[in-house]
Amino acid sequence: MNQKLDRRKFLAGAGGALLALPMLETFAPRVGFADVPAPPKRVLFVFHAHGRPIGNGKNGNDNWSPGTAGALPDSGPISPALEALGPIRDKIVTIDGIDNIVRAATGDPGGHGSAGATALTCAMPIYKGFDHDTATGPSIDYVVGERLRANASMQPSIVFPAQYAGAGYGGYWFRGPGGSPPYKASSRPEQVIEDLFAGIQQPDMPPSATPSLHDRLVSRRVSILDGVAKSFQALRGKLNAADRDRLDQHAEFIQAVEKSLAGGATLPTESCVVPDVGAIPSYAGTNDRGQKDAITTPYQIENVIQALACDITRVAALEFHASYQPVFPSELPNGGKIVSSGWHTLIHGTPSLTSDDADLLTTAFQYFAKSFTKVVQRLEQLTDVDGHPMLDSTLVVWLSDMGYGASHYDWNLPVVMAGMPSAFPNGQGRHVVMNRRTLGDLYAQILRMVGGTDTTFGETGKLGDLSSDPFTSSGMDVTTATPLHMGPIDL
Repeated sequence: MNQKLDRRKFLAGAGGALLALPMLETFAPRVGFADVPAPPKRVLFVFHAHGRPIGNGKNGNDNWSPGTAGALPDSGPISPALEALGPIRDKIVTIDGIDNIVRAATGDPGGHGSAGATALTCAMPIYKGFDHDTATGPSIDYVVGERLRANASMQPSIVFPAQYAGAGYGGYWFRGPGGSPPYKASSRPEQVIEDLFAGIQQPDMPPSATPSLHDRLVSRRVSILDGVAKSFQALRGKLNAADRDRLDQHAEFIQAVEKSLAGGATLPTESCVVPDVGAIPSYAGTNDRGQKDAITTPYQIENVIQALACDITRVAALEFHASYQPVFPSELPNGGKIVSSGWHTLIHGTPSLTSDDADLLTTAFQYFAKSFTKVVQRLEQLTDVDGHPMLDSTLVVWLSDMGYGASHYDWNLPVVMAGMPSAFPNGQGRHVVMNRRTLGDLYAQILRMVGGTDTTFGETGKLGDLSSDPFTSSGMDVTTATPLHMGPIDL
């Protein structure tokens, strides 16, 4: 027989054969093949240092907590510190009762180093003297990002400094594998646009150059399952329940194989827009204490949101890194004591709600709360690939490195969660009070919320497995028998 074998037909046929074979045993996706693709899951972390801005948690000294468990108030301030979250009160869950147990084993009882090295990693750090602990594990953003990214070329997580680092980037909480430095965007919003969005092609813009053969071939790539979607659906409708399960399982297997071999395709939303560099005003001048934050932070927030909308990354962190002496120009435009004394010093001087500077620090804290509100509102405004708001598929988590910064306590860390309503069976607009849970419990919960089956994160076992003499100056009642995981969080 003199019959030519067309390569493309062969590849298409091979794909069909791969799909057909499993009628013998296994088939796949729980994902239905419809005209509208399911949006990817995303997670955005918002981080500030020093925990709850007022009090030490003793005898009710806390102006962050909404109080008793249950529905948040319909009107009025949620709490003094969280007043700026009022516009999104029905989309958030606030949590009391999360402790950083691992820190008590570090040998660094009073400094920022041990809190910084463990708050997002839950991994035992290397102690190098007071305030100089070195992280040894990846932070939660990197771990969840590795699972959610479309392919190996997508960064698992991108850390966006929320404040322009005129005096240098000061954050050290987010980590990569083995405690390595994270993939960090520039603190200059215009530089971020140049670095991250250069390859984004707007739908209504003509291509800047004739695409190469490689680019044309890549653009034509589709999943094997996409190519046989109609046949797949027709066949699936004729099968009994058991065979449909086999078919679905095999399709899932094929998707996993495709992702391991070549990676999945990115899914930019219809709201993907390259931020406008020209819209960013000049902010030249001194910025060693965040004097330009009122100008730059809103543009950096938009960069984070568009990085998710354009599917440049599916996990990001907005990190407020100028933790010691920011002056909060948006909240305190006239400066005053926040300039002369400093944020860090004032926090240490306010272990009580009646402290002289409690109102001043509460006002300054609204900078973080307003930024979180802006993030949630922008995600709700943008349209995802399925026509729903991006917020529906994006989990937003706001946390800190300490519970009560006034005393460097590491119990009762402030946690606010928003977005992805399907991940909150009990609903949103609530305050949750846990008898006691650990950061490892919280991060395992986050992994489950985006599809994992994890029950632990970071170190496991008991505190005594890490240290024979854990310190208690972190404000926690701990012993060597204290477990590092205490169970799921009731959301």
